[in-house]
Amino acid sequence: MKKPSWHELRFSREVAAVCALAFAAACTGALGDPTEGPGESSSSAGGDGASTGSDPPPFQPAAGMLRRLTRTQFRNAVRDMLGVEVDIHQLDADSWNGNFAVVGAATVVTSERGVEQYHAAIEGAVDAVFADPARRDQFIGCAPSGAENDACVRGFIEALGLRAWRRPLEAAEVDRLAAVATKAAAELESAVEGTRWATVALFTSPNFLYRPELGAPSADGSLRLTGYEMASRLAFLVWNSLPDQELLDQAASGALGTVEGIRAAATRLLEAPAGREAVGAFAEEYMRLDRISTQAKDTALFPEYSPALRAAMVRDMRGTWEVLAFDDRTSALDLFSTTKVVVNTELAQLYGLDTAGLGSGAFEVRSLPADGPRIGILSKAGFLSQFANQKEGSPTLRGKFMRDALMCTPIPPPPGDVALELPEPPADKPLTKRQRLEIHRTKPACAGCHSYMDPLGLPLETFDAIGRFRTTDHGLPIDPSGEFDGVPVADARALGVTLSSDASVAECLVRKYYTYAAGHEERDVDERVLDALTASFEGSGYKLRELVLDVVTNDAFSSVAPQP
Repeated sequence: MKKPSWHELRFSREVAAVCALAFAAACTGALGDPTEGPGESSSSAGGDGASTGSDPPPFQPAAGMLRRLTRTQFRNAVRDMLGVEVDIHQLDADSWNGNFAVVGAATVVTSERGVEQYHAAIEGAVDAVFADPARRDQFIGCAPSGAENDACVRGFIEALGLRAWRRPLEAAEVDRLAAVATKAAAELESAVEGTRWATVALFTSPNFLYRPELGAPSADGSLRLTGYEMASRLAFLVWNSLPDQELLDQAASGALGTVEGIRAAATRLLEAPAGREAVGAFAEEYMRLDRISTQAKDTALFPEYSPALRAAMVRDMRGTWEVLAFDDRTSALDLFSTTKVVVNTELAQLYGLDTAGLGSGAFEVRSLPADGPRIGILSKAGFLSQFANQKEGSPTLRGKFMRDALMCTPIPPPPGDVALELPEPPADKPLTKRQRLEIHRTKPACAGCHSYMDPLGLPLETFDAIGRFRTTDHGLPIDPSGEFDGVPVADARALGVTLSSDASVAECLVRKYYTYAAGHEERDVDERVLDALTASFEGSGYKLRELVLDVVTNDAFSSVAPQP
């Protein structure tokens, strides 16, 4: 890439300064706590959001808000608009609230350094497009003249802005961006460079980075998402990216103002190749797969724990959710008993499968042995390696995640004065992890919480810190017995089979998906909505695609409350 000129650097700083001010203005007063509204209360400490009375309270919508694109959504949107992949690890980290980045996106604060990072990512992506004359000309679609009120530039800004900002630009907004192009063209003596800087300004605007979901008064006086807000919300839920032109046209026509129109639009999005994101992106956040890439392991014990293996762990987990939801169209509860895996060479080796036809970047859907020790998503390396330290797995962490994510009964954090590390046994008197935990649970301060977590995680002790199968721990045979919600289970297989027939797990999954789709933590006033969604989920045979459609067509998805 050529070194930028002094003029270009100056324009870069000017655009960054304008956008920094716009960020501050856009975020002021529009990022209230979405979990609180008039007459509402947050979920109880028990975590299931259930009403304390005999009947749940009437539903009340959450306050409208602005949502910053998550790092993944930003990457996808830039890719879909510019055809360029950005390195999201160079951007401000996501904020995780309620265990979801999409929930944290409503309250995250963008730092001054964060604004610079977004600007640098956008400028680099735009430079990549404009560096190739053929690609640039196709992108612009006309020949800019650099003159004031250039019809080519104005038309380009209007068309590009419609999709980038997910709504038509106002005349004053087009004027401001066209003025950037005119000024840059004059100072840089290039109409193309003027158009480039207008493109940078358009994408570094908070109108690109933030999604408004503030609503407008409907016929009955309630606040409902506008057509364009609904188009954006649907696209980012189902595709995890921008709406396409057809969806924007439906927003303009009013088709997204009816339940039938929303269902038809969502069905089309689900049936597109990108529709797999509706489940895959949820699985990635729900299972916290973002942590895999940064987790370190003892290289002497696990030399095979490479970047390729870690990337495959994410692909395997996401891919299995997608295969069951879109290809097999089977029950979501089958996630816990499936033998399906999505593997490359490195992961197939870990699972003990034939690697023929695979490579580090070549993945295939395979099946594990029907009578093997590994079954369902809880036996996947992508789950097991997360809830482990550098040397060994953790039944406690694995059980804690299951309590929270699969049973919707979070465990409170331990008291600050409790030692969390298990003491190492003498070298001449080895103990299994089960035995060490049994000693740990003799302490009254530890026994209560550990009794809820450890029995869930102990059946997974036959898998080590990277999810590799084993039969011994420190040379001693492993006892993989445990229990799920009072039901004894013999091992990991029995645990998976038990979960695959438990309706309460399906109910918890509804609660988690609703939190993800609604973008706010569960509240008492959501209980009636959750009851209805749970009943329809059961009626569908626990089909994930049907859950997506039921959520987006529920009144809760399209209604908002006024800003507090």
